[in-house]
Amino acid sequence: MKLRGITEVHYRPFVIAFTTIALLARVAVRVAFGESGFWINSYSAYYDLAQNVVSGKGFCFGTTCAFWPPLYPLFLAATALGGKHYLLIVIPEALMGAGTALCAFLIGRNLFNTFVGILACAITAVYPYYVMHDTALQETGMVTFWTALAVYLLLRASKLNRNGDWFLAGLALGLIALTRASVAPTAGVALIWTAVWAVRDSIRDKLLKTSLVLLAILVMVGPWLIRTYRLTGAAVLSSQTGSALWKGNNPQTFSAYPTRSIDLSTANAATAMSDADKADLERLGGDEIQESNWYAHRARVFIRDHPWLTIQSGFRKLEAAFSWRLNPVREPLAQASYALFYAPISILGVFGFFFGRRNRGVILIALLFVAFMAVTALFWAHTSHRSYLDVYLIVLAASVVDRLLAWIERNKAGATDVLVTQPQ
Repeated sequence: MKLRGITEVHYRPFVIAFTTIALLARVAVRVAFGESGFWINSYSAYYDLAQNVVSGKGFCFGTTCAFWPPLYPLFLAATALGGKHYLLIVIPEALMGAGTALCAFLIGRNLFNTFVGILACAITAVYPYYVMHDTALQETGMVTFWTALAVYLLLRASKLNRNGDWFLAGLALGLIALTRASVAPTAGVALIWTAVWAVRDSIRDKLLKTSLVLLAILVMVGPWLIRTYRLTGAAVLSSQTGSALWKGNNPQTFSAYPTRSIDLSTANAATAMSDADKADLERLGGDEIQESNWYAHRARVFIRDHPWLTIQSGFRKLEAAFSWRLNPVREPLAQASYALFYAPISILGVFGFFFGRRNRGVILIALLFVAFMAVTALFWAHTSHRSYLDVYLIVLAASVVDRLLAWIERNKAGATDVLVTQPQ
């Protein structure tokens, strides 16, 4: 069977070629910018935490032991054992970026057809934001890969409907939560999708599949929650949830954000704190859970006292997250390359959602977007926080291109038939 000129049995060379391009492009760009640029333009605190792990201090900054989920610092700790050379981080991260391109193929093929998968793989391989940021000292590339892998495994489980596949998908969802706490709601919407849309079974069988996914998530996340409970008194993925809520809901939230970093707005908010609030924080003595609860309480008070402003702010945060302009604002070349790719896939992706709205897999992707939008409206997000979803926009955009090409082919075939049947 021909799929836009590519035979079903000959797709492998294309997939191998594009995933190889993805790997080489990511390594080449990072090498071109050099080692000094890698360390300077990075989230160095991640590596500091990794060094604490290696030195036997655990996942702790002093007495703060639940600052971030453990998976990315653990990955960095493994690379640190070989010495502080940036390629020890860059090459494995580039492999994960290539893995995301492979997942784009698998998702596109599963949802639509082989041509859509290959086109999605090709676009993902050279997508400028991924090429640049997949190998940065941050967890974005890792969470993008885990999420894409989880989506594919869920789609595969839905098609094959085997218990082992459902459990494997749940393990992948657990890896997401252990990488970035703000993306943990992905596991929740995946459970909803599994219970409602994934299979056309009896209620009993749906509950069984959902239970398998939930069990796998707990197997993966449970040890970390037990650890944080023992060390802090609260079973949390991260102790930064309360402060993150406060960052997005205080009088200074938009003093710099989104044009500039939310950290600048947070610094303004800290400066504007009353003496009483500063004294309250001081009395907490650096207890990370108590501080998180304190910030969460301040955020809830602000939301309660400013309901209309909170609603308006939610829309502003969503606008920032889905903007065609990078935020914080970057240099013109970075802005242009981002918009050149993101604008068309976001437009075509919306059409892809519409055309595929009855597809169970597309419903799963829609739920991922709903979860992200809910978190963003309540907390906050820069464009970088949304980037893990771009691979699904790419897949949906590729499905629209496939529809367009099919329509062109049908029209050409129709015109040819008319010419052939015309009397001479």
